[in-house]
Amino acid sequence: MAIGVKLTTTRNQEKAKAKAAQAATAAPPMTPEREELLRPPAFDLFLQRIRQAVEETELPLGKIGLALLMVVVVSGGAYWFYSYNQAKGEQAFAEALAMYNAEVREAPKEGEAAKEDDPPIPGKKTYPDEKTKYTEAAAAFDKAAGYASQSFMSRYYAALCRLKLDPAQGIQALRDLSVTPGAVGQLATLALADALAAEGKVDEAIAQYQQLREKCAQAGNNAVVSPEVIAFALGKLYEAKQDPAAAVKEYAIAAKSRSMALLGQQAYQRLAALDPEMARQIPEPKQGGEDDTF
Repeated sequence: MAIGVKLTTTRNQEKAKAKAAQAATAAPPMTPEREELLRPPAFDLFLQRIRQAVEETELPLGKIGLALLMVVVVSGGAYWFYSYNQAKGEQAFAEALAMYNAEVREAPKEGEAAKEDDPPIPGKKTYPDEKTKYTEAAAAFDKAAGYASQSFMSRYYAALCRLKLDPAQGIQALRDLSVTPGAVGQLATLALADALAAEGKVDEAIAQYQQLREKCAQAGNNAVVSPEVIAFALGKLYEAKQDPAAAVKEYAIAAKSRSMALLGQQAYQRLAALDPEMARQIPEPKQGGEDDTF
């Protein structure tokens, strides 16, 4: 019995020693103080840098936030102003265009009765004479030109109005606009060439039509004046200049037009008159049809 008690006591002592040894080698419980002691120096440096960066950028961040807010407000205001400006420009241009396209109804002369078969249409703007019409339209287009979205096209129509009132002034305005890139430059060059031809300035008109041909060729699919229109105009000018060979060449181009039936017919007739043999080599354009492009 004594031997059994002794063995039990010995085992208990050995277990107690093992637990004591395990406790001695085990890590002590993690406390805030111990965590602070065990934290690597590099981590402390990292936290310190973050804290310093936050402290240094606290005020600038507020300024940046205010700046961003100002950018948003300014951008929104700019977009609103642009949309408002565009809408006002379109409205001003539409009003000016209505004046430009308005009908001229001359007042009946004294003792002459008004035409009953052509009564005025309520709400439709009319003018008593062309001078009044184009004077008001030019002023309206000048106003519309003040809006960036309608500037070039408004200036183009204003030049057309002045061409009716004062040809010299209109020609100069068109000449200034003819260097404008895009559709407006092409249209202005066409109007300028037409105006010069109407004044009998054949060589100048030919030069402008040739420049227009180059512009339209460079524009490709964005050209707004068809090659046939240019060719027909040049054909008439060369014919007036008594240069039948050059006229035939241009009329042959215009006579091939299928999108502009009437122009093609007229060009073919002139071609047949100047060079019947050349005309026989080109299919005669069909009679009828409407012109639907420049």
